[in-house]
Amino acid sequence: MMKPLAWIGFALAVIGGAGLVGVGLASTVLVVAALGALIIIAIDIAKDRVPNQYAVIGAFVLPSLIVSINGTIPDWINARLGDLWGWANDTLGDWVGTTTVGLALAAVAVSFLVSTKTMQRAGR
Repeated sequence: MMKPLAWIGFALAVIGGAGLVGVGLASTVLVVAALGALIIIAIDIAKDRVPNQYAVIGAFVLPSLIVSINGTIPDWINARLGDLWGWANDTLGDWVGTTTVGLALAAVAVSFLVSTKTMQRAGR
């Protein structure tokens, strides 16, 4: 019974998301999604003081959500993310042997692999 309810809930989320975009509230959804990602990260880390898989996924998604929002604060955060990426691309790119998209994909892949292993070790 739970699987059909899960699929019904998923379908309703898609319908609701489409409806909010349709009435011009897409930017509001981005703000709510960004706040939700921050909450997920905080809860995941607070549980055992270790960023596990949910925090890693949130950290991966959060920058894209933030820069998609219009405003002064997202613009400021976007500039800081650009600074972070510039440092990573220059510093880690030489070490890893690839830059730009290759480095970004390598960072994401390693972060997901490590977070999966740490969750398995924690018995989750």
